[in-house]
Amino acid sequence: MSTTASTDVALMLLQLIAVTIPATVVLIEQLRRSGNLEWQFRKLSFGLVLSSIGLLLAAATAVMAYFVASLQLSAAIYAGLILVILGLPPLGAFVAVLYREHRMEFGP
Repeated sequence: MSTTASTDVALMLLQLIAVTIPATVVLIEQLRRSGNLEWQFRKLSFGLVLSSIGLLLAAATAVMAYFVASLQLSAAIYAGLILVILGLPPLGAFVAVLYREHRMEFGP
């Protein structure tokens, strides 16, 4: 793969996203364990985390779209991209289940 400034930046963005998503999931766990937050702050916090994950995944999708459009990729890379895209809905469902469980425990 030939490297250009655009591909270097895209790879750096992917690295940043890869580092940030696990940290966000850890923050969800910390939020679940916090015992002294009112329900409104918990709800706001889950909304912020969910929007953060959504924006990070949208950024990852945009960078992947750049790679697909700009570079000739092998079939294995395309298969990997499809698997990543198929992995996004379960992540969203996981956060939704956590929110529902949290709401049942702490919500009104």
